[in-house]
Amino acid sequence: MPEYRQNPLTGQAVIVSAERSARPHHFDIDAGDSGIGEKKLGCPFCEGNEHLTPGEIAAIRESGTIADQAGWRVRVIPNKYPAVCDYSEIPTFLEFHQYFNSCGLSIPLKLSDRSAPAFGEHEVLVDTPRHVVSVSEMTSEETVNMFRMYRMRLLSLYSCGRWVYVQIFKNVGVAAGASIPHSHSQLIAIPFVPLSNLEEIRRAAEFRDRKGGECYWCNLLRNEIKNTSRVVEETDSFVAICPFASRFASEVEIYPKHHEAFLDSFDDEVKLREFSDLVRRTVYRLERVVFWIKGKLAYNFVFHVEPFVHDFGSDLFHWRLSILPSLARAAGFEWGTGLHINPIPPETAAEKLREQVIDKTD
Repeated sequence: MPEYRQNPLTGQAVIVSAERSARPHHFDIDAGDSGIGEKKLGCPFCEGNEHLTPGEIAAIRESGTIADQAGWRVRVIPNKYPAVCDYSEIPTFLEFHQYFNSCGLSIPLKLSDRSAPAFGEHEVLVDTPRHVVSVSEMTSEETVNMFRMYRMRLLSLYSCGRWVYVQIFKNVGVAAGASIPHSHSQLIAIPFVPLSNLEEIRRAAEFRDRKGGECYWCNLLRNEIKNTSRVVEETDSFVAICPFASRFASEVEIYPKHHEAFLDSFDDEVKLREFSDLVRRTVYRLERVVFWIKGKLAYNFVFHVEPFVHDFGSDLFHWRLSILPSLARAAGFEWGTGLHINPIPPETAAEKLREQVIDKTD
């Protein structure tokens, strides 16, 4: 029987309806790309095609190689078609806020008939020089370098003092919003905390105050690990679960088991590799569990990390990675109400994912 489920933290409701999975043509796929690992002459992200992109901001490179030439392992470049404006006119965080206030806008933005230029940074992180599409096709070392660069860019943007919130995300496949098949991630830095994220933090602060200082997400993980029904895989330092109020079929979240706000585990080489391999296995499981579809599974990565500036205390936030398969399109009901209809109960999804045999090697 279909049921309403509510996210205990945000109050956001979803409808879990297994009956909907029987609909014909329900799932959405992407045909993917051919020639895995081969250099594509027209692909701007392949090694050797650096002249097709803007100059690099940062890179993990082989010793002795130079910027904007071959020899890189992860390469960061400005987005050629940015969602936000160049910020060069606003040299400091303080001046940016003064500028926003002069426009009559608060931080975060509130509904208003006034506006201001959308200053920010929009970067592309090219995950690997090889022409691969999915994380499951990347090697362990490539995935480690990708996540290492995530933390490097977060720390760099934090230190510059201009931005309040950074969203790192990854779109894989046309159905998930990707415009170039070569595996890459994106980063957008903005000068305020989006309202939905701010509300989540506010509610987590209320929970902490009610529970004598306990982190909401630490409490959640303790209960999920004890229950086991929605656990996909648990390692020494991390756990992958299908959230109780999953918005999407086979949605997975991966958390550090111990409290961290800002990808601190990535400073530990053992934990970084442990996390990277868990992510690769999870994506591989997701691709295997939809084996009845011809083609490549499309999906999104969304990293949730602590905002650079907030008033709730550094012990509040608990970072996580959401993996969101694009198995169904939002339709009229979702757009009209904001309620997602999930055709696969998270308990069923977790069971099916656990059953997948991991036989992938680098």
